Amino acid sequence: MVECSVSGVLIFGEPDEVRIRGIEDKLRSIVMKAEERGRDSWGIVVMSRDGGIRSIKSLGRASETLPKYSRLLDADTVVAIANNRAEPTTEYVKEKGINDIQPMISEYVVVSHNGTIANDVELEGKYGIRKMSKIDSSILPPLLEKAWDGSLEGLQRILRDEVAGSFALAIIDRRKPGKLWLAVNFKPLYVMWDRELNALFFSSLDTYLEDPDKPPWEANVVKRIEPYSVIEVSREGEWRRLSLWRVDSSKPKRVLMVASGGLDSTTSATQLIKQGYDVTLLHFNYGHIAEGPEEAAVRRIADFLNVPLLEVNMDFFKIIKHSPLLGEGEINRRREGITGAEFAHEWVPARNLVFIALAVAIAEAMGYDYVATGVNLEEAGAYPDNEMEFIRLLNQVMPYAVGPNKHVELLMPVGHLVKHEIVKLGLEIGAPLHLTWSCYDKGPKHCGRCGPCFMRRLAFKINGVRDPVEYDLPPEVEEDYWRGTRPYKAPLPMGKSKLISS
Repeated sequence: MVECSVSGVLIFGEPDEVRIRGIEDKLRSIVMKAEERGRDSWGIVVMSRDGGIRSIKSLGRASETLPKYSRLLDADTVVAIANNRAEPTTEYVKEKGINDIQPMISEYVVVSHNGTIANDVELEGKYGIRKMSKIDSSILPPLLEKAWDGSLEGLQRILRDEVAGSFALAIIDRRKPGKLWLAVNFKPLYVMWDRELNALFFSSLDTYLEDPDKPPWEANVVKRIEPYSVIEVSREGEWRRLSLWRVDSSKPKRVLMVASGGLDSTTSATQLIKQGYDVTLLHFNYGHIAEGPEEAAVRRIADFLNVPLLEVNMDFFKIIKHSPLLGEGEINRRREGITGAEFAHEWVPARNLVFIALAVAIAEAMGYDYVATGVNLEEAGAYPDNEMEFIRLLNQVMPYAVGPNKHVELLMPVGHLVKHEIVKLGLEIGAPLHLTWSCYDKGPKHCGRCGPCFMRRLAFKINGVRDPVEYDLPPEVEEDYWRGTRPYKAPLPMGKSKLISS
């Protein structure tokens, strides 16, 4: 099995004829929409409250053959699971029988599966069981009947430790007709509780469940099942979830910190170290104007924090161009930097997205659990890729961006803070703020008139501390600006770093 759609419904309470008709109509609609992911065959298995099952299966598109069946559900129905199958090239069956059409049925267990079971032959030999079809999905019902004790923990163990491949699963057991099990690794599955129909629907894509014609206050909430999860839900309203991640709590939490050499990433790295993370700094030299001072700063910071530093030299953005930071156009220094702080005049096309993608690839390859960035609430006002929502949404993509059973999560330690709060936190935790570089220009001093310089100066002033870096401004201007602030006190270094590569 490669691409399919898993769908179905769990019915709560005692449905009358009107409600059961409404549930059936919605189920039909979902299955017909889901043929987008499978047009070779479809099937629905319906279970009644006494554990009896009824199977409706057909070759071809659901939209062409499903309407021929006048009735799928009745008032005795408690659960139904369905599947739309796209037959992969590697499992092509010229003459298909009923056992080749999902959901797969054994004596007690019924399974609808989207994905690939890569070790089906090995499982047959290990457990002395036989598939009912050449299709790999058919290993699952006999495997569960042989090895599963019916508990959520037992299902977690089998899927985590025994099954190799990809999956989104819907499972029912005739011996427990009021329960439904849903499980996913990186294959998608969404759930929706319909308030009016008092039923839980599920399918492989959220769009199959949504009703776009309803206004938001009438629409039902559709939620994704968290990747690498197994769930047990009952008609009594019980809901339990367990994770399928393999977690070794004895290992340190390794994080790759995307570091520019500025205030935000430096404070973030220091905070992560204080929280017990094993931190490595990752710095990109991408041909920007401030490359020299930023590289020097991040090396000093790595030495101070006593953490490894990985430098990546890249010329990708030399091809992209279209930014003052890459030498095209002028850095905005109007109104003493306020203008540059309030709008993304120096936007580099998709820079953070590119950096995060590369960082995730490095993290996966080198065994890091996390990638951290210095995105923050202040700069999110001008730069979309500093918005917390950017990182939150990318985290939802992460299970599909890395290999099977690989876990890389994005962190934003200062994502909820504005600049003066970041400086305050950095001062409190002993971050080496005196070693940082914030200016868009190449130095040797901070220009004092670009957007980052404006925010940096004001953030220190709000905290009553004189910024320890030098600005290319008249001495009288500086003395007047910092009057009434106290001198910056540099914290003690944590040790020496190791440069991994450059």
